[in-house]
Amino acid sequence: MCIEAFRGLGERLVTEIANLDVGVVDPRMSAEAISNCFLHSVLKGLHRSPRIITDKMVFTHPGVLTAADVSCLVIPDGCIGLPTLAALEQGIPVIAVRENRNRMKNDLTQLPFSQGKLFIVENYLEAVGIMTALKAGVAPSSVRRPLAETKVTCEHSVANSKEGSKVNDATTSVSK
Repeated sequence: MCIEAFRGLGERLVTEIANLDVGVVDPRMSAEAISNCFLHSVLKGLHRSPRIITDKMVFTHPGVLTAADVSCLVIPDGCIGLPTLAALEQGIPVIAVRENRNRMKNDLTQLPFSQGKLFIVENYLEAVGIMTALKAGVAPSSVRRPLAETKVTCEHSVANSKEGSKVNDATTSVSK
């Protein structure tokens, strides 16, 4: 391994990389296997990372993303971090996916989410369904089973010129 390529990253990191013996690894993980700190992933993605903007005049430019542009946050169930807390504070809906298992065991229902801002789903397919419903303006609770009792109210007035009859206020209740 060429240690010269890592000059300037710190003596400790270079020593770690030089002394690491990982053996045979999955080829998809080979770049990350050269360091315990996943240096390749960090360096590879760093040039595409978003920049924090503090100049308020820049917010008016097209292409600048703000919290108002975020329609929802999808996270693994049980994860609480800065994005989750920021979404909670700004009223952004959060979709927690149970299928994505992790080591964090936080109970998201204990956070003070507003009504209809926390959705816990089993898998990413359900998460897409919730996102689609939110985008279309449909309340996800209106399409989940069991449906709540629906009350249909029809109010119309029809005058029959021959008989002078009138139809008023018909109310129908539909159960599950």
